[in-house]
This record gives sequence, structure tokens and C-alpha cells, in this order.
Amino acid sequence: MSTQPAETTTMETMHSLFHDMSTLSDDGLRKLADEADEAEIEDLKAKYGTTPNVETIAAMKELEDGGGDVVTIDQIMAELNADD
Repeated sequence: MSTQPAETTTMETMHSLFHDMSTLSDDGLRKLADEADEAEIEDLKAKYGTTPNVETIAAMKELEDGGGDVVTIDQIMAELNADD
């Protein structure tokens, strides 16, 4: 069993996921999205729910109030690749 905090494990998983997704072409991403069937979506909803967490709600409110930063995919990729 892992002794890492859940947040660390989640961040590592997300980093890996974004890295894997970054290797796909736009067409590849579209095909991946098209192949996600309703059963998979329902499984994810059952596991993670559909209600945004407190951090997400705060970020949404910040954007609605005109705050927040616009971040491009290139900026996200540069940040992810900086960790390699």
C-alpha cells in the first residue's frame, strides 16, 4: 500500500495523464473522446461524483467575477515538461 498522501498521488497521476495526452494529435484526442462510452462516463461519475470541489467552485467564481488567468495549452505543456 502506498504511503504517499492522496494529493501527491493524484498530482502524479494527473501529470502522467497530461503527458500522455500531450503526445496525441488533435485527431487522436477527438477519437479518444468519441470512444468514451456512456458506461465509462457513468463509472467515473459514480467514483468521483459530479459536484465540483471547493477549489473548483472558488476558481469558477473568480472567473465569473472577471479574475483569473488565461492559460494556453503551450503554457501548461511547458510547465509539465519542466518537471522532466
